[in-house]
Amino acid sequence: MMLSQIKAFITWWGANLYKGLPSSLQRLFKTSLPRLGLRFLEDERLEVLWIQEGKQSHCGEYHLDGAFDFERVVKKHTRGRKFVLQLLLSKQQALRFQHSFPAAVQDNLRQVVGYQLDRLTPFTLDQVYYDAELTSFDKARDEVNVAIHVAPKAGVDALKQRLSAVGVSNIDSVSIDSGQANLAQGVTSHTDNVSYFSRWPLYFFLAALILSLILPLAYKQRRLNQIDSALAELRTQTSSQLAVREKLLSAEEALIFLQERRKTLPMMLDVVEQLSAILPNHTWLERLEVNGQQVQLRGESSQALSLIDTLEGSPHFAQVRFKSPVTRSNTTGKDQFHMQAIVENQHE
Repeated sequence: MMLSQIKAFITWWGANLYKGLPSSLQRLFKTSLPRLGLRFLEDERLEVLWIQEGKQSHCGEYHLDGAFDFERVVKKHTRGRKFVLQLLLSKQQALRFQHSFPAAVQDNLRQVVGYQLDRLTPFTLDQVYYDAELTSFDKARDEVNVAIHVAPKAGVDALKQRLSAVGVSNIDSVSIDSGQANLAQGVTSHTDNVSYFSRWPLYFFLAALILSLILPLAYKQRRLNQIDSALAELRTQTSSQLAVREKLLSAEEALIFLQERRKTLPMMLDVVEQLSAILPNHTWLERLEVNGQQVQLRGESSQALSLIDTLEGSPHFAQVRFKSPVTRSNTTGKDQFHMQAIVENQHE
């Protein structure tokens, strides 16, 4: 019971939502099915018409005898397409007239006409197939003009029985010769079985929904890939920059170390330069050793004893003394000496 109520509510909600759409959009959601129209002619002949989008195509005429095969006719002319089987009445078999009603009844037009059929026609509601169609609106009088189509039930049922006798039993709708008015019985039994809801808007909606979900994700994934790429490139650049920075820091530390060492320790070239400037010409060195600030000199001189005064007189050397006694060289006749001194720091 609950399921049927929910289904009825959804049907009612969908129908009213559809009515609220503009007519241009209604055509997108609801499409008329093509119709296979059957119309009786004289001499027990049946004319078959294919009706689609307001256009009629003549499919042929058939005699209603034992050789009539309706299934073969359907396969030949429908070619597997969905259709509505429609009984077409001639103008002589139906009544059509105009009537005006207050504009307030236009939403329930067919029901209002059904309740007033016995007043408008010689028939009661249970004696006819009928339909009501809005044709115009009179704003001055606040009225609507309605085309009313009425066909006696007895005549329509007789035609249906004739068709049933030759194998045609499932008539979906009854219409006037033009195929526009869809006649039915009762005020609530009218069903719009000549149209169906198109699935294309549903497909479009689903596609739009899927795209609305996928595109942001795809865009975010693309941005993430771009960010990852940029980060990878930045990491590469950073690593190379860090390597250069480490090299620069190492070079700077080495330079600082050398500068500090130069301030605190004499350089060999500086010592050699100072000695070259102060040692007399009669003195020459065989060996020079620099160990920190201590310098050891080995060589020969014509006046070795005067070398102490010479070195002490220089501001670059201090604590000058002989490391070993002075001896005479048998070969050159000069004094052989071994001295040591302390190099004064001249960079402070």
